[in-house]
Amino acid sequence: LIVGKEMCQRYNMINLHPAAPGGPTGTWQEVIWQLIGSKTRETGVMLHLVTPELDQGPPVTCCTFPIRGDPFDKYWEDIERHLPGEIKKQDNNNPLFKLIRQHGLAREFPLIVSTLKAFSQGRIKISKEKKVVDAEGKSIKGYNLTDEINGVVKGAYQK
Repeated sequence: LIVGKEMCQRYNMINLHPAAPGGPTGTWQEVIWQLIGSKTRETGVMLHLVTPELDQGPPVTCCTFPIRGDPFDKYWEDIERHLPGEIKKQDNNNPLFKLIRQHGLAREFPLIVSTLKAFSQGRIKISKEKKVVDAEGKSIKGYNLTDEINGVVKGAYQK
């Protein structure tokens, strides 16, 4: 769903996006293939303000995670042996693709909940000028919740 300028001016809306601020845009599938194609080392999940420009709104909150090291490297080795031909096929059953999705998905709901908490506690706000601001009213480029979210995710994997 792409929202028009009038809706964006009238309402503050937030979108969940499967990449870190400054990362690839598009659907979650497109994002993951762009990450693989560019051999990215880290990605994340963010909530951003909705603007008429798809996936270009200012970050509200985010968290990041590495996609290199354990358990990713063995799948990167397979990808790198087959580049670029395998990338063009964009097989969504590819183990690296599925692992990146799993790690991103594990962070999406905790990020939503932590973002709602941050708003309710006044740690972040959206100003009248449609800027994301901290508790003191200073403009910020997204509230980084990486430590909080990774703590939740780590606890979930240990259960």
